[in-house]
Amino acid sequence: MPRILLFYGLPLLLMVYAIADCAGDDDVERFSMPKVMWILLIILIPYFGPLAWLAASKIAKPRRRPAAPPGMLPRRSPRRNGPMAPDDNLDYLRRLAEEQARRERRRKDKPGDESAGTEPTKP
Repeated sequence: MPRILLFYGLPLLLMVYAIADCAGDDDVERFSMPKVMWILLIILIPYFGPLAWLAASKIAKPRRRPAAPPGMLPRRSPRRNGPMAPDDNLDYLRRLAEEQARRERRRKDKPGDESAGTEPTKP
């Protein structure tokens, strides 16, 4: 039984995985071979074909940078479609701070303001 799994099961599993990986790949060509040729190579040469595809697909794929180290925020957040929460919208927060600063200036510039340091007169 182990011989049957070793000689028939393992190549079959490798072949199915390699074909699924090859078919789902975005590249049309890999190492100057079209996708159809890779699939034929995977099917016709039991051990070498799937292993060659797995090696070729891992070598040629560009490596992605990790998102962000633990505890740090990423530099740019992904752009979302649709409305954004007010506390995530930097333009809104900037306008809010400017409006608050304008109100504070108006309140300080207003004559007879109690917060300006003058004491109110008692009737």
